[in-house]
Amino acid sequence: MILEWFWRIILYASIAWYALLVFYVGFRGLQDIRKMVQILKQRKEQE
Repeated sequence: MILEWFWRIILYASIAWYALLVFYVGFRGLQDIRKMVQILKQRKEQE
């Protein structure tokens, strides 16, 4: 029974970790894309 709980905790912790990483990378990627679009707009206005 203890071994079952151990693996259950490991499973849920790994799923939570993966979800956290997916959202973090997605959020940072969105920020980078917005920043790049802003830079491209500024370059276009300078031309």
